[in-house]
Amino acid sequence: MINNMSAPINAGAVPFNNAGCNQPAKMSGEECFARFHQKLKATQNGALRNFNKLSDDFKFVVMTLANREQPGAFKSDEVGKPFEYFDQPRRVMLIKAMNEIARWGEILPRRFSIHESVIPE
Repeated sequence: MINNMSAPINAGAVPFNNAGCNQPAKMSGEECFARFHQKLKATQNGALRNFNKLSDDFKFVVMTLANREQPGAFKSDEVGKPFEYFDQPRRVMLIKAMNEIARWGEILPRRFSIHESVIPE
């Protein structure tokens, strides 16, 4: 039985070798990951998506925590701004602050009872 599903192989054909393409630019691993994440759709960027859906109260907490590391980096009138508004170094500070808050969530239980305000004698 003859297989007509595949294309015939020409003995003189030159295999594809990217001859018309420029060599890829050399970059460090950090640059590679940064470029990869930059090219992702905004909905796949977890930091952007989660920061933008936060309430202004929670954004205030994130920015206040980030300001502890570098005082004056964020102003109170920037609380309602989206993640894209900030330059890259300040976005890094926001991500570090959100990661710190997430770590606190792992340390503490889900919630405390209001009745625990009474201390036994």
